[in-house]
Amino acid sequence: MLIDFTFAALLILAIIKGYQKGLILAAFSIIAFIIGLAAALKLSTAVAAYLKDSISVSAKWMPFIAFALVFFVVVILVRLGAKLIEKTFQAVMLGWLNRMGGIVLYAALYLIILSIFIFYAEKLQLLQPEAINSSQTYHFIQPWGPKVMDSFGRLIPVFKDMFTELGDFFNSLSNKIRH
Repeated sequence: MLIDFTFAALLILAIIKGYQKGLILAAFSIIAFIIGLAAALKLSTAVAAYLKDSISVSAKWMPFIAFALVFFVVVILVRLGAKLIEKTFQAVMLGWLNRMGGIVLYAALYLIILSIFIFYAEKLQLLQPEAINSSQTYHFIQPWGPKVMDSFGRLIPVFKDMFTELGDFFNSLSNKIRH
């Protein structure tokens, strides 16, 4: 029942948030986060070197400040682009399509996140077998996180077989605890 209530609450939240933000803003928020993170990782050393000569801050804080600055600037720029595209959608009266797409995107995103939490909760034995057996939605929710992360692993090799490796890690950890 806990899994079902959590799923229902997240579905309601996805409908509200998706309707409010729409597909364009939601998709670009995710894209902005990824691009911002990549840009911050790549450019923060150059920005830190530039800032070192421009402002007087302790050297130990400079990498963090540069990372945060690059990340936030990129996220803001991508979101401004999203707002412009969203205004274009509204101008051609496709706002309803944008809102429906937002609902679908947020529902899928929350479903994947819940699936990942369920994966960890199972492996850490925080989720009781009774909770799994009494759930009507568990068998629908459970496979999503591992499937998406495996697909993501094909695109970005660092994430390849992440759930398999984590499963093996948790199994060996629980075996050590038992013995």
